Amino acid sequence: MSGKNRFIIGGFEFETYYEYRAAQEDVKKIECINEELDIQDPEVALRLYNDIRDGIIVFNSPIGKQYAEHVADIVANKSAGMLDDREIIEEAAGKAKSSRRLGLIFVSLAVVLVVVFAGVEIKDVVQTRKIAKQMESAQKTSDTNNSQNNVNINNKIDDIGSVEDSNGGESVTNSASANVIEEDLINSPWDTNYAEDDRAILPELTDLYAQNQDLVGVLTVVDTDINYPVVQTPNDPEYYLRRDFNGNDSTAGTLFVDYRCDIVNPTTNTIIYGHNMRSGAMFGGLKRYLKYDYYQSHKTIIFKTLYEEQEYEVVGVGLSQVGYDDDDAYKYYNFIDAVTGAELQEFLNNIQSLSAFDETIDISSTDKILTLSTCNTYKEDGRMFIVAKRVK
Repeated sequence: MSGKNRFIIGGFEFETYYEYRAAQEDVKKIECINEELDIQDPEVALRLYNDIRDGIIVFNSPIGKQYAEHVADIVANKSAGMLDDREIIEEAAGKAKSSRRLGLIFVSLAVVLVVVFAGVEIKDVVQTRKIAKQMESAQKTSDTNNSQNNVNINNKIDDIGSVEDSNGGESVTNSASANVIEEDLINSPWDTNYAEDDRAILPELTDLYAQNQDLVGVLTVVDTDINYPVVQTPNDPEYYLRRDFNGNDSTAGTLFVDYRCDIVNPTTNTIIYGHNMRSGAMFGGLKRYLKYDYYQSHKTIIFKTLYEEQEYEVVGVGLSQVGYDDDDAYKYYNFIDAVTGAELQEFLNNIQSLSAFDETIDISSTDKILTLSTCNTYKEDGRMFIVAKRVK
């Protein structure tokens, strides 16, 4: 980092953390593309150009955009003999600037496995639908189709191959029962009763907060690429659905907290929503939690709110579907704050029935809960969620 709030990657300088993260993601995409594809091959270059042109591959930084110009330059110079559509040739030529100056520094840089997308997508969708059918057969008496309503995170470029078979094809019977809550009234050692002005902002978040006062924290899933600012806009809940941290249009959006949750005095359940991006950005990486070994080895989440650092342990993974206002399905996203044991028990019973793994979700009456929620197209209007409990 050079100077206050300035970040540098490969000669490009960024003023905000969000821009810096976008550049890091583009670097990973570029490296992965160059490792998997020979972009000097005219046919390969053309397929790659069309994926960028059609929004299948999205770059969100000057590094990525310059690389896209480099690909367009290759298409314009090498692919003309293969193309029947002269408009595409002319468009590529128009976009191809002096991108050769990228040199080896960008041609060798670091995320999307373009060459294997088609095969992986088909395989993963089939595997995930198998899991869903196994779950449905295990709960014939209870149709629990749940997910976001007020904050529907639909994303037209979501990864349709976003779910991996959690048990390698083994049967998921969901025979584990939910924890029993015996208390009539529940309370947690993490409960607080602060006035908003009583809590000081953490020094390490003051610069980010100065950039955007919708900031409520930074979410880090340890040993993954998830490390993003989190915002909240109670008066306009979906404001960041298609906007980046600086308020600019963005298909990836920004991670945001449900408008009903309280950051000053945390509610029983804090829900964070994010897009399931094909590139793996935002909550695109959560799909890996449907593989049991990954779930077991990636248990730690740090949510550094404006006021404190909270550590959570992942205790459950679930698949669901949108629940509409006019049906009787239990909607897990409506569980925000519980006062009675019965309220918590209802939540536990339902998320247990949606669990991707045959084990009891370990939540008790004293726990504060963090839920990460994203789209998943294992079925129409599908959803996936990660449930964690606070441990520090």
